[in-house]
Order: sequence, then structure tokens, then C-alpha cells
Amino acid sequence: MRFLFFLFLFFGTVGDLFAQDFVIKNNDDVIRGTIKGTDYFSVFISENDEKDVILPAKDVKNFFWNGNSFVSKGFANGKNFEYRFVKVIEMGAVNLYSFGGGTLVPPVKEKKVRFRPSVGIGTGTGGFGGMGMGGGISIGSGRSAEPERPVGAPAIRYFIEKPGAGPLQEVPMKAITDEDKKAVVKSILTQKLGDKPIVKAKIEGSSEFNSKDVVEWVKEYNGAGF
Repeated sequence: MRFLFFLFLFFGTVGDLFAQDFVIKNNDDVIRGTIKGTDYFSVFISENDEKDVILPAKDVKNFFWNGNSFVSKGFANGKNFEYRFVKVIEMGAVNLYSFGGGTLVPPVKEKKVRFRPSVGIGTGTGGFGGMGMGGGISIGSGRSAEPERPVGAPAIRYFIEKPGAGPLQEVPMKAITDEDKKAVVKSILTQKLGDKPIVKAKIEGSSEFNSKDVVEWVKEYNGAGF
């Protein structure tokens, strides 16, 4: 995990210098070019800005796009196991990821290329509560960009992971009004971050759980030298 973290930093610097996206495959091959879109299950890249390639999440370790890192994670889907990309929010002793918010696709300018994946999201450990995500993605030419979340798109969902301390877990952090649900969220955060007393006190003293607060707690935890 530490190696992956420094790999992100290195390639992130390279990406900034050369204004180029990249994908790292499972065999450690690096594909450079312009990423044109992702639906979180596949990534569409123009390899060396010459050849368009669609890579499923199961074949990719991670990719870097417009200053953001995405990693491929496995999720249970009934009896099956499938891979999806999650966006890295924080990475260190504790990792925080996000999924959703609509497909990240640039505005169509010229020629359209249609890609319609078959998507089925089920429940299970680290599952997405049966949320569906359908349709295709339209890919335009030119430099890739992340548009604003479209109206009606699935809400962004957050997942927390502490390597060696259990599986990836979803952390619902918006519109929590039910006290039992708040207790569940507090329990998850305490399990992952509770061995830092200052952070634990903030979690226990909070009456609301929003993404901004949780991001700050994870940042504080990771900066504590764990």
C-alpha cells in the first residue's frame, strides 16, 4: 500500500509535468495518453492520443486523470466478485474513497463514440445497497474534463478502508437523521480511527456526519504518524 501511495505521487508529478493521463494495468504496463471518460466500471483512454482503448476495472490497478487518482477495488455481488473504480479522496494508514456522482464524461464536441456497459450492482460486503447505474457514455474529442454531476445522477457514496483492520466499508455521510444509522456510522469511524484519542473524541462528540468532517478526520489521523 505504501508503494502504491508513492507510485501515485510519482506519476502524479509526471502527469502534471507532461499534462498526460495514464493507466497502470495489472501486469504493470503503463498506458499513457488522454483519458476520455469512465463509468467507474471501465476507463476509456486514447493511447498515445492515437488509438482508443477501453479497459475494464478488473484489468487495471489504477489510473490518473486530471489530477485525481482512481484505484480498482473488488466488491461482492451476490455469489460473484466484480471490480469497480473508486476515486481516492485520502490515502495513508486509512484510505477514503468515493464512488458515483454520475458518469465522468466530457462534453461531446464532435464525433460521438457510444459505449454501453451492462451494469448490475448488488448488495454484499462493501456493496452499494442495490443502487443501479445504467446507460452508456458518450465520448467526445479533445482534452478530457470532468463535468458537473448531472441532475438526477446517483449520489456520491463514500468508502473507508484501514488495511489489516477489516474490509472496505461504506460510510453514509449525508442526510443522516436516524439515530440508529448515526450509531452505525460512528461505530465504523471509531473502529477505523479510534486509536487516535483526539480523532476519537471528535467522532464521539459529533452529532452529524458529513463528508467534509470525515475527510478532515482521516487527514488528521494519517498525519499522526501511524
